[in-house]
Amino acid sequence: MNTNENRKPPTAHYPLLINIPGLDGTGQLFFKQAPYLDKDYRVVSIRLRDHGRFTYEDLADDVAAIIRQHKEERATLTAESFGGGVAFTFALRYPQMVERLIIVNSFPRYRQRVRIKLGAWLAARIPFSLAWPVRKFASLVGLFVDRVPKEDRRRFFEATRTIVGEAYARRLQLISELDIEDRLSEIKAPTLLVGCKKDLLVRSVSEAHLMAARIPDAQVKIFQDAGHACLMGDRVCLARIMKEWIAESDHLSRV
Repeated sequence: MNTNENRKPPTAHYPLLINIPGLDGTGQLFFKQAPYLDKDYRVVSIRLRDHGRFTYEDLADDVAAIIRQHKEERATLTAESFGGGVAFTFALRYPQMVERLIIVNSFPRYRQRVRIKLGAWLAARIPFSLAWPVRKFASLVGLFVDRVPKEDRRRFFEATRTIVGEAYARRLQLISELDIEDRLSEIKAPTLLVGCKKDLLVRSVSEAHLMAARIPDAQVKIFQDAGHACLMGDRVCLARIMKEWIAESDHLSRV
């Protein structure tokens, strides 16, 4: 598992923040958020495994290894879409290593089971390069919903060109099998669940509320005008909403 890290001065100590990417798995699509978070954290955006029949548990173990490599005991995790399942699995597997969870446009179980199983079946049989035009068109729709500018769209497609088809198909298969809804009550870390009204891939608003009802220490933040690619748009700034969330939580803990 590779990482993209914003380097801090060696004499300064900033808390560690690990970003777990979505279905693309590249770790390269966090470039819009990282500069703002970098003011308060050491930001590490990871690339998920590219080969093998890995599991959510394998990916969670990779996150734990990265935290240890940075000589830390805990980290804040941000995760979007597919990455939410990895973050939840990590929180269940390594509860002592989680400072906070920020989950964006994700789910504990993908509701449209037939659709995702069909997608996983096709992805395992159609070469990734042959399906590229369809994926590019679908991605463009989402990027336009979030008003992602031309230069950032170019960076998006440069990054997604590095996706390994084998790993992409495996991630789709994992989504089709994911079902940890009944275990959400075991997650003890403070959790912020972000949902976007214009999300065309995940019913992220209803999923955020559903998850918040089960996670003991969870809050929900909804964006009416953002979609699934919100972290690349101009409507969602994780650094700002995290500061507001943490300040509000600190205030409530003192009351």
